[in-house]
Amino acid sequence: MSASTGRRLLADKRSRAFVEGFLDSWLNLRALGDMPPERDQFAAYYFDDLQNAMKTETRMLMRHLLDENKSIHDFIEARYSFVNKPLARLYGLPLVGGHEFRKVELTDARRGGLLGHGSILTVSANGIETSPVTRGVWMLENIFGTPPPPPPDDVPALDPDVRGSTSVRNRLEKHRSTPACMSCHKSIDPPGFALENFDPIGRWRTKYPNGAAIDASSELTSGEKFTDVAGLREALAKRKPEFTRFLTERLLTYACGRKFDALDRPAVETIAQDVARQGYGLRDLVERVVLSEAFRRR
Repeated sequence: MSASTGRRLLADKRSRAFVEGFLDSWLNLRALGDMPPERDQFAAYYFDDLQNAMKTETRMLMRHLLDENKSIHDFIEARYSFVNKPLARLYGLPLVGGHEFRKVELTDARRGGLLGHGSILTVSANGIETSPVTRGVWMLENIFGTPPPPPPDDVPALDPDVRGSTSVRNRLEKHRSTPACMSCHKSIDPPGFALENFDPIGRWRTKYPNGAAIDASSELTSGEKFTDVAGLREALAKRKPEFTRFLTERLLTYACGRKFDALDRPAVETIAQDVARQGYGLRDLVERVVLSEAFRRR
């Protein structure tokens, strides 16, 4: 397959299945709706058909990056998005017309890129509440590319605070007092805390339902400190080589239908370096994947 053939395939309307399938695989968007938000508390999710709107926003971002060959790092750093009126209302943006999606520029540093998408913030919650642990694990698996090991069998689950008398952070600090817990939670919790200002459907909030103030600050294991999701996004923006390798491996895994291991690292690294030299374009990355030996011999 030549590069020109790859471009024709991406321009074909059937490439929509690739966009949807890859996002379902990479970001677990297929699970959106598996734990639907509680109807009384999140009525807008149903009244405004936000589930479909959220998926459309994320798909339109990827489609835009493909069509325009924009940088893959816009998945993290984009200062724009694609919203309709219900999504604009959810995000607190100036309202756009009706259910038609439009590209909008974002001036709020807290919103933008996948970390501000309702699809991501909803699929990483449980429909009732949020958890820095659940969202942190999702971030490590799907953005950092460093999934944590499963918890030891003898470690108790995090006890729910049914009376709402303590903060999530306090409960996690108690949980981490066990050395076996600390080893994993020191990497899981920080990115999860960064997303705590978003409720289970992605609305911005400054307090929990019990009135406790939200503290989204933390520090990554690599030393970067941040106070909210905007700071986390800045830290991620400095990890371009790591994210490029991770996304390359995810695309290869999806295209070839198999897991990639240590023996495949040279092939992944070669593609990632080539794409970096070309400017990180998503279309360039997809073309390099389909032209690779791994894909042609799958």
